[in-house]
Amino acid sequence: MRAAWKASWEEGGFLYQRWEEVFQARHASRHEVANWIKATALFGGLSLIVMMLDTAGDIASATLKGLSDVPATSASDGSGLWGTVDHPIRVFLADQAAHLAVAPAALYAFWQLTGLLGLVGGFFGNAGARIAWVLFGIGSLAMIWSTAPDGGRAAATGLAALMWALASMFALRGLTLRPIVHNHPPQYQFSPALHLHATIPAPSPAGDDLGPDNIHQLQR
Repeated sequence: MRAAWKASWEEGGFLYQRWEEVFQARHASRHEVANWIKATALFGGLSLIVMMLDTAGDIASATLKGLSDVPATSASDGSGLWGTVDHPIRVFLADQAAHLAVAPAALYAFWQLTGLLGLVGGFFGNAGARIAWVLFGIGSLAMIWSTAPDGGRAAATGLAALMWALASMFALRGLTLRPIVHNHPPQYQFSPALHLHATIPAPSPAGDDLGPDNIHQLQR
């Protein structure tokens, strides 16, 4: 075994060639890398993705469980600026959960988690998170409008819209409605020109010019 191990590391050996392929992979293109290196990297990447998804699922489950421990309706009595916005949403979700096979606290926890992910992801420029943030704000305004008292419905909805607009300064930062115009110089220049090709007949030689006397002699 010792001799085989030593021979494999000598020039032309199995381990020596594999090590050379690993060393050359740093400077080679994707098509020039050895197949076994590609397979190893692919397997490692898939394993890492599976581990990250499993960890993210555990974190999301723990977060939802922690948020669900907070009562959906009794945590806010509707007083204060935040209570004016938050309490109608809690009441709306509690009323809707009575017709669904889900606890009101779970609905409220999911609503909170959606807003948090939309705000943080939108701050870092993620397009999906910004879409979720816009839908989160529209849904929140609709819930507040449908549940707030009739006398203060417009004020509660307007207050929620202002809070959502202020938070959107962070969630939608850098977003512009101006179209981006890319001006690239033309690679080919077209210069129209008119070319006329005329054929000019060549002058006949002097010996070929037949006068009347020559023609009469030829006829004779």
